[in-house]
Amino acid sequence: MHIWQHWMELGNQAYFCQNWRQAQHCYQQAMQDVWPIWLESTLGAAAGSGALQRLSDDELCLPSCCLVVTVRNLANCYLAAHLPGRSRALLKQTQRWFCCALQQPLLPAVLHASLLNLQADLHEALLHCATDPQPQEQNHIVRSSFTAAAGSTVH
Repeated sequence: MHIWQHWMELGNQAYFCQNWRQAQHCYQQAMQDVWPIWLESTLGAAAGSGALQRLSDDELCLPSCCLVVTVRNLANCYLAAHLPGRSRALLKQTQRWFCCALQQPLLPAVLHASLLNLQADLHEALLHCATDPQPQEQNHIVRSSFTAAAGSTVH
């Protein structure tokens, strides 16, 4: 997750300087880093992977939280760059990923609950995107101990 944190910090710096292309690039790099971790942690947990079953609840849910922070930041960056269609498409695609993950029959309860909460967060962002084409407040912090532990913000 250190590489993810690095890309998120660079993306946040570019975002606050209103360098939308650079911010998009950094957030996309962060997505490339967190996506395979999220996929393995979610599907591996659903498959009853022994290694994942030994993780604490926070460790098990962290990749999902990091994915949502990345998606929200990238979606806000698209809005700031006047690309609302990209923002909506990204949020909808991530909701579909979460919906598929939630259908896994052996998903641990704590991960299931976390995914439901994060999916609601994505839905809220999507509603905001549809009603207000302006990005959210630049200093909005995710209210989650998981993402605070990962050290990133949502704009």
